[in-house]
Amino acid sequence: MDSAAGGIAKARDYENYGILAIRGKILNCLTHPDEKIYQNEEIKLLLSAMNIVPGKYNSSKLRYGRIGICTDADSDGYHIGLLIMAALRYLAPEFLNENRLCWLRSPLYIVKNGKNESYYFTDEEFNKVRNKIKGEVQRAKGLGALSVEQAHKSMFTSEFQRMDVLEPDPESLYMLEELMGPDVEPRREFIFNEIDFSEIRE
Repeated sequence: MDSAAGGIAKARDYENYGILAIRGKILNCLTHPDEKIYQNEEIKLLLSAMNIVPGKYNSSKLRYGRIGICTDADSDGYHIGLLIMAALRYLAPEFLNENRLCWLRSPLYIVKNGKNESYYFTDEEFNKVRNKIKGEVQRAKGLGALSVEQAHKSMFTSEFQRMDVLEPDPESLYMLEELMGPDVEPRREFIFNEIDFSEIRE
């Protein structure tokens, strides 16, 4: 995590982007009591970095206008993103309702053709052009696999940046609370009804 955060810190425009490196997975705020939540160092860092006071949310006092979740594009990375969503849903639901939570995508595939590079952020994007590609293909295994130059160009320039706004709706918020909440049964039902175990995913 430190190596990835270090590369992203060097790649960003420091006048417009701050960096908060989450070490491992933060506490699930939808399953733990308040006492444990407010004693958690990662939660305290997140609230302090944004200047969010639970129960006294004021958008005019935010230190940053948005949060861009930036993780490896794998199951652990997606779980970290869900934990951040769950924390903000519990501690500052207004932040989500104002569409301030985003996902800053990192490229899954980098195609080098001479001095030029192209970036593809999903398997679907890459598969659409796979047969037309000319050049060397690099599969990025995670944020740490990107050079500072690649991270800057693919994630912090207007030409390539993919900052997806996570817009909440009643159905998605219900799913978040059901699947990340304390009751095990909704997760069990979702896993057995929605997941194809014959399909192996990274």
